[in-house]
Amino acid sequence: MSITIFDLQGYKIMSDISVLILSVTILVLVLIIIILSMSIKKQRRKLVSMSRENSSFKTLCDLIKAPIWFKDQDFKMVWVNKFYAQMFDRSKASIYGLTDKELAPAKLAEGYYRDDLMVKESKKPYVYRENEKTGLWFETTKFPLLEENGNCYGLGGIAFNITALKKSESLMHSVVYNDYLTGISNRLSLSVEITKMLTISKENESQLAFICIDLDNFKDINELYGHSVGNEILKKIAQKLKKYASDKGILVGRFGGDEFAVVVPNLKSYDYVTNVCEDIKKHVNSIYDIFDSNVTINISIGVSIYPKDCDNYEDLVRQADMSVHVAKEQGKNRIVFYDEEIGKANFKRIKIEMNIRSALDNEEFVLHYQPKVSVDGKSILGFEALIRWNNSELGFISPCDFIPVAEQSDLIIHISDWVLRKAMIQNLQWNKQYGKMYPIAVNLSAKQIYRMDFLPKVLSVLEELNYPPQYLELEITESMLMSKDDASRASFEKLRSMGAKITMDDFGTGYSNLSYLSNFPLDKLKIDRRFITDIGNNKENQQIVKAIIMLARAFDLSLIAEGVEKIDELQYLQSMGVDVIQGFYFAKPLAPDTVYDFVKSVESGDWAEKVVRD
Repeated sequence: MSITIFDLQGYKIMSDISVLILSVTILVLVLIIIILSMSIKKQRRKLVSMSRENSSFKTLCDLIKAPIWFKDQDFKMVWVNKFYAQMFDRSKASIYGLTDKELAPAKLAEGYYRDDLMVKESKKPYVYRENEKTGLWFETTKFPLLEENGNCYGLGGIAFNITALKKSESLMHSVVYNDYLTGISNRLSLSVEITKMLTISKENESQLAFICIDLDNFKDINELYGHSVGNEILKKIAQKLKKYASDKGILVGRFGGDEFAVVVPNLKSYDYVTNVCEDIKKHVNSIYDIFDSNVTINISIGVSIYPKDCDNYEDLVRQADMSVHVAKEQGKNRIVFYDEEIGKANFKRIKIEMNIRSALDNEEFVLHYQPKVSVDGKSILGFEALIRWNNSELGFISPCDFIPVAEQSDLIIHISDWVLRKAMIQNLQWNKQYGKMYPIAVNLSAKQIYRMDFLPKVLSVLEELNYPPQYLELEITESMLMSKDDASRASFEKLRSMGAKITMDDFGTGYSNLSYLSNFPLDKLKIDRRFITDIGNNKENQQIVKAIIMLARAFDLSLIAEGVEKIDELQYLQSMGVDVIQGFYFAKPLAPDTVYDFVKSVESGDWAEKVVRD
């Protein structure tokens, strides 16, 4: 009986355990179901999110105004955006499954395939630019589609239209490297290209010629005809040079102003450079019809050679520029090759520039006075004040050397003001010593007369020194007379009304015309010395002098002939009716303390007898 009771109790225990196990199992199953349900919901949400993201991504891609595409690992299209489909005028669905060979021209497709293969193998993005025949530029980015394990399962790409960017880049390049007026290479572009050429010349052991071209009297042309005419001339010359150089492997550019540059690489001989320079002169030297104005243009040319003259860009340009200045000093419209003598002269010019600034303070300048004598040698009609400079380091320096240097800066204004005052003071001193004054002529600079304070300065000196205006003669050049500056013209009219005389110096060498002669307040014309030299035998100069004499008489102007050195020149001018002579025949410029010795010799009749005797 006890056993039975035990069995029943054991059965009950076993039954309880089974129930427990079943309950646990059911609980676990419920938990699993709950977890699975939650996981499914999470995955569903994830899929929905991914679907939404994919939809948003596609929507965004369709809104982008650039072709976007995706390919599988066989380079077949699996998706494209609307812009891509529109480029081919097809539906998106019709493009899926196609390759570039079925969409693009054969040559382009071959290139696209090579690019795709490279991206697939390298597993790196690839960016490149391409230009279509239509003139459109695209920047394309291709990139690999990678799985988590690094395997490439396809490619993606996007191409942006960068035509506007390329145009702006081209415009910027043009602004930076092309001359704004003529369109040819500017100074910066020339420096870059010539430096490259010099490097190549050094490697090849070849020669290179740098040719500097400068227009003669271009400043006068601008003042006479206006800058609009000058600019058109520069444009036409640039086009002529460009056309000439187009098939010769020659570089052409504009350095600035009226200065052009031509570079000849792989130079075989100096004769070839000479021929190029002569050809350039033939092409450029001409009469230009601009806005109904016929303008004659001539050029001066300077040449330097690498490596004969120098071994770098800066010296090459500097030496050619020096040579141009020499060409102009020698009479313009010519070709000059750089040599050691030019270098020495330039060194002297630099020394002059360094010393001229202190010359006024150190009282190194002095004035000498060249007499103006009647053609019969009987009367002195005045003197011209001429500046001289004797420097402790450089010795005597010719005005031809230091005046151009001074004109490049405002120093010429200070020098000109000094000359004006000094000449007046000297004339007053002579009056105290000898009781007699003569008209003193002084040369004015363009920078001096174009300043607003020009007239007040002259009036102030006249008043301060109590100097009689009738003994003051102001000499100007043709370029000054051509100026349209009404203020300077009014200044001369004022001084002339007070008794001062106005003389045009070096007449016949510039571009004066009748309207300027009739409108400008002038009293005298001075015939330039180049027309006087050997005038008895030079028929061309005779014609020029005759024309000047006729003009002077027509406008009721007195005449002065300068540079007279020989009796036959004097006699010819006398026969033509020129009354006033200035030149070495009578006297060189005289130091102040010797002037009245010459006055006495003229007053005693010595020079009148010499004129008759010779």
